[in-house]
Amino acid sequence: MARHSTRQKVVHVRLSEAEFLALRTFSVDVGLSVSEVLRRLSRRAGGFGATLDGEGGFAVRVHAEELRQVGGSLDRIARGLSGKDDPAFEVLIDGIGRLARLVNDQASEIRAMCDEEQRVARQRVTGDV
Repeated sequence: MARHSTRQKVVHVRLSEAEFLALRTFSVDVGLSVSEVLRRLSRRAGGFGATLDGEGGFAVRVHAEELRQVGGSLDRIARGLSGKDDPAFEVLIDGIGRLARLVNDQASEIRAMCDEEQRVARQRVTGDV
């Protein structure tokens, strides 16, 4: 996860010795600092979604590739409109409609991923711990 230079807020948390040891052990096991573990958990609980590694990162890369393909299709449409031949407007309108639906579907899927992360985080935080 990229470090953000705008991180200026500090949160102080009191933990029991057992809670701290469990958190530190978990952090070592996953190869992250305690701060990074807490930051990732708070991002998920806040609805920001997963960080860009692991399964979440793979899903984001898949969506990014699909959106890159949309960009290529839009480029072909633009070239078709600026060509010397009269564009086939019915074909262009159909293509633009399909692209718009794809972009909308991508946005919905990404939002659903973030919503699911938040739901799981809320369930874990409010559950019996």
